Amino acid sequence: MQNTKTFTGYDTVIDLSDDDAEITHVGRGTPCGEYLRRYWQPIYLEDQLDDLPKLIKVLGEELVLFRDKSGDTGLLHKHCAHRGASLEYGIIADHGLVCCYHGWNFAVDGSLIKAGSEPENSPIHKKVVQGAYPTHEFGGIIFAYLGPTESIPAFPVFDTLEDKNLERIPFVVTTHCNWLQVFENTQDPIHVLHLHARSSGVQFGVASGVDQIIDYENTPLGMINVQTRQVEDHVWVRTTETILPNMNQGGAIWEEAESEKFFQRSAFTRWMVPVDNFETMTIGWRIFSKELDPRDQGDRKKIGVEAIDFVGQTKDERGYEESQRYPGDYEAQVSQRPIAIHKMENPAMSDRGVMKVRRLLRNQIRALKGKQEPSQYIQNGRGTISTYQQDTVVRAVLDEENKQSYSKALVKHILNSKDETEEKRRVDLELHCRELLSKLN
Repeated sequence: MQNTKTFTGYDTVIDLSDDDAEITHVGRGTPCGEYLRRYWQPIYLEDQLDDLPKLIKVLGEELVLFRDKSGDTGLLHKHCAHRGASLEYGIIADHGLVCCYHGWNFAVDGSLIKAGSEPENSPIHKKVVQGAYPTHEFGGIIFAYLGPTESIPAFPVFDTLEDKNLERIPFVVTTHCNWLQVFENTQDPIHVLHLHARSSGVQFGVASGVDQIIDYENTPLGMINVQTRQVEDHVWVRTTETILPNMNQGGAIWEEAESEKFFQRSAFTRWMVPVDNFETMTIGWRIFSKELDPRDQGDRKKIGVEAIDFVGQTKDERGYEESQRYPGDYEAQVSQRPIAIHKMENPAMSDRGVMKVRRLLRNQIRALKGKQEPSQYIQNGRGTISTYQQDTVVRAVLDEENKQSYSKALVKHILNSKDETEEKRRVDLELHCRELLSKLN
């Protein structure tokens, strides 16, 4: 039914005053900022940290990151606790960082090692502490915990990071808008069909432009979207994973669903970390194997600082006119305004995943406001965190009803297999798929 009211520009009220601060504002003391601070966050690439301190901003807070001469990594408040000079101009010491102004030496935990020219027995050594946060280095990325020390969780290692045969290359790219616009995109699978296949031509695999049946499921970590496609004589079921509070895992970039595969894992694991309310860094790993990239379409040389090897993810990779003709994720996300105004949106059925992400976040944030600490990740028997992203392709031709039945049963099996090893999950899923198809055919 066509809306008969047209040319409504003058009558449309544009009210930018309500930017849904509960789930968009990330500074210290804000509901969302406090929630994000309860988890380890990636903040920097290890190989970019050299013999100089680095001034960074995370969750709206300016901090100084450094590695001292003993190899320990520190993350301190920007301004020296003595007289406020910025520690970005500090001097790397054998242990900790020395303020350039009066020579006060702070350890990586913020304790005062030496107060410049003050006597060694001065009580000031026990009195003054520089604000500091714990750090952890893993897989070429530096992580930090910016929350209350009494709530520090164990550092999480996810099962997709277990396989030593995979090549993982760290990267970080900046998106100049609020973090939620970047994060909720992970549960907007319909945009893959339009933005990445029809609006801009095929940006990823040709198969991604095939119409899909879309569903959503909760997981112990957050949620997945389930995309089921009939690609010629193969049925392809992809689950794309959102892990709360701000993590995402996705499948092979150029998947064409031409041959059978079962429980093929992620081609990228990444976090959408707010710099502040208006800027986001997406930081994580691009993951390579012969199975994930059989045609060698990925380009390892294009991965790193402000660089990733698939189109439309950064500001400067293309000129303005080209980005108008072939927009990507960056243009779609940034152009929603610095912070998208949710009250001005008109959500439809295809936005169910985005609405679900917002609802999950809001529930967790409100629970924390009610003094209930957020749920942390539970380890499996191998000491890692079981996750649920995967691609499965089988040779079959199914009608719409059977495709839905098949994908629902497949996903249920995946969710119930969390305590198994990666190999057993793959083998068992193949057996389960064969059994399902035998019943449907």
